[in-house]
Amino acid sequence: MNKKLRILFLLLSCCVLTVAKAEDVVFVFADMGFINAQEVTDVPLGDVNLTFSKAEGQNAPAYYTKGAAIRVYKNNTVKFASSNASKKITKVVMTFDSSNKPLSNVDYGISLSISDNVATWEGEEESFTLINRPADTSKLWFTKIVVTLSGGGSSEVYPEVTSLTDLKALEPGTLAWLTFGRDNPGNIEYVYEANATEAYVRDNATAVRFFDFLPDDPGWHTHINGALIGRVLGKYEVNNGMPEFTHVDASFADSILCLDYWHESEPRKIGQLSELAGSTYRADLVEVEEVGLTLTGGKYYLSHGSDQLAITDRFGHSDEIPDNVKGKSFNVTGILGTSSDGNASQLYFTKILEVVPELVLDENLYTNANTIGIYNGRDVNVSLTRKLITGSWNTLCLPFDIADFSDFVGSSKLAALSGYDATTNTLEFTSVNSLEAGVPYLVYPEQDVDVFNVFGSTIDSELKPVSLASWDFIGIYDPVTLYAGDTSVLFLGEGNTLYYPNVTNDLKAFRAYFKTSSESCANICVDGISTGITTATLDGNDGDGRIYNVSGQFIGTQSSSLPKGVYLRNGNKIIVK
Repeated sequence: MNKKLRILFLLLSCCVLTVAKAEDVVFVFADMGFINAQEVTDVPLGDVNLTFSKAEGQNAPAYYTKGAAIRVYKNNTVKFASSNASKKITKVVMTFDSSNKPLSNVDYGISLSISDNVATWEGEEESFTLINRPADTSKLWFTKIVVTLSGGGSSEVYPEVTSLTDLKALEPGTLAWLTFGRDNPGNIEYVYEANATEAYVRDNATAVRFFDFLPDDPGWHTHINGALIGRVLGKYEVNNGMPEFTHVDASFADSILCLDYWHESEPRKIGQLSELAGSTYRADLVEVEEVGLTLTGGKYYLSHGSDQLAITDRFGHSDEIPDNVKGKSFNVTGILGTSSDGNASQLYFTKILEVVPELVLDENLYTNANTIGIYNGRDVNVSLTRKLITGSWNTLCLPFDIADFSDFVGSSKLAALSGYDATTNTLEFTSVNSLEAGVPYLVYPEQDVDVFNVFGSTIDSELKPVSLASWDFIGIYDPVTLYAGDTSVLFLGEGNTLYYPNVTNDLKAFRAYFKTSSESCANICVDGISTGITTATLDGNDGDGRIYNVSGQFIGTQSSSLPKGVYLRNGNKIIVK
């Protein structure tokens, strides 16, 4: 039906459908314009539709001018149906050619009263089917059929509702007129076609699943992001916990429009998974954010804390499920449905998107390691503050891999501890291009770096110190306290100098320090070339202060005149080379 005619029906459909008094619909096949030998299928007239079918027979029903009848052959069927939901068939009188009429000793699938060439059925049905299955090859030649539709002289009015909320307040099984208007359209959130069109429709307040909607209208279509506006008669049901509205044929039934691209389909954002356990959002398009996805017993579940919700691939979107879901977070969209028995909610998912967390780490924070542990093994977007000093060697340890370090710090040298030469007491480093999470490195940047912005990297919480001989090179994710006078610890500080701590202080995060069991300092080279990192010292101030040797003997106040060795001043060690 074209839109102009539908709009006309919209104007007409303000009337209330009533059930008329009993009426007869008369089919005289000689007067219906059939040509000789024409196959016959659907024969509609008024509020009655006759359907002739070949079914399991060898020949299809056809009209012949000889006898002016529709011939129904062995194992053909004839279906009698009211096309008006407000009317039922109460009586059918069938007249046959006298030479091809029903037999009294044959079961035609319905109860018939037969008198010569007239057969009568009586009852009260919306539809029923006659099957021509005699023992021999007899045919039935239908010349006339009179169908009586009931009304009983009464006038029955169906409820009128103007919202899905009002529709869902009706008793299941109720026939009702539903009207959508411009201020409250029926927005089509999702469409699924299996055996029949299945549309999930939401108005301003709630949602209902629509079934078999205007199936006989060749111009009808449901379209995601479309909207229904107009008036239609249907039956409200609750099927296995799902609210449903099924269209029924009636006058003005197709006085409803589907307007394409009426709205942008936006799922309802659900804050807690537990909100979907009840029936509030059944048949509605919903989205739950940042939930886990687990596979148990061959079935997937959404999880958040102690809450779980089963999901099912009703619509054929299995390719949306990632191969590896462990420890990850997802935003999941779908229609809230039910289990097969209707006792529990399930999500008929339509989209599963992994959530990539935004992780902020800072060299001054004492919570980095905890945060890194929470997101261990997950892909994240990271903003990590770590200032590198230009033109000087720095230590660096990061909780993610970097495949090409020059992408982050161009014109730089990155070096990993690779060996120790005991004869020269030298820690040997080798230049590398990539950085491995948790491993400590030396880096010499030739441009300022304050922040590492990394997208889609996998977090690794494991620290991986490098140990060679009596030396350990240890990376840190949180600031670490270095205690005054601890000569087993050395850190790289200003002026390319390795320092023992002379006061108790904290080494900032995402750095590394050296730990040694010897009293000596090591030389450091990269690719066999000296780094220029100078001798470790406690402080470089030769000012006054009593100096003692390790035996506790006072030996003076000026360190510049001391021979090589280890000394104490003001509770701190001094190493003179």
